[in-house]
Amino acid sequence: MEKLRREIKELAESNARLGVLIDYLVNEKNLMTSKSNHIFMLDMQDYVAALKQLAPSDSENSATPPDIKQINHLLTQQYELMKIIQRDYARLELQDKLPEEMKFDNHKKKHFRRLQVINQLLLQDNIFFQSMLDANKISGNIRIGERKSWLQRLLRR
Repeated sequence: MEKLRREIKELAESNARLGVLIDYLVNEKNLMTSKSNHIFMLDMQDYVAALKQLAPSDSENSATPPDIKQINHLLTQQYELMKIIQRDYARLELQDKLPEEMKFDNHKKKHFRRLQVINQLLLQDNIFFQSMLDANKISGNIRIGERKSWLQRLLRR
């Protein structure tokens, strides 16, 4: 039972770190110009908020600029923790050793399973997000072709 509490606390701390990272990225204007990036960030914010309801965190995280590549690590870590929590919860539930404050009703169990699915979908979306970052496609001033000088534009008229 103590192990389950520790795992839930670790999940909450991981979620808090992910929340700080997402808040930092949302404030990056050049990143948010792309509609797909904007949607991905909104999805990530919704996921962090939903997970915070299940595993609230009381830790304070630093506001240093985080590494964008941590998204994959944090989501993978959270998925692994959710699998362990689900396994340990089921084991304790079968042994009838769960305290009342840790018991989930059917609604919370479904919510937890949905979060696992959403986590996997966000991991897939993150691959595309990271590839856009690597390919430098996040610039707000995307220009196709070369810009013509003012003289060329004048003579064209």
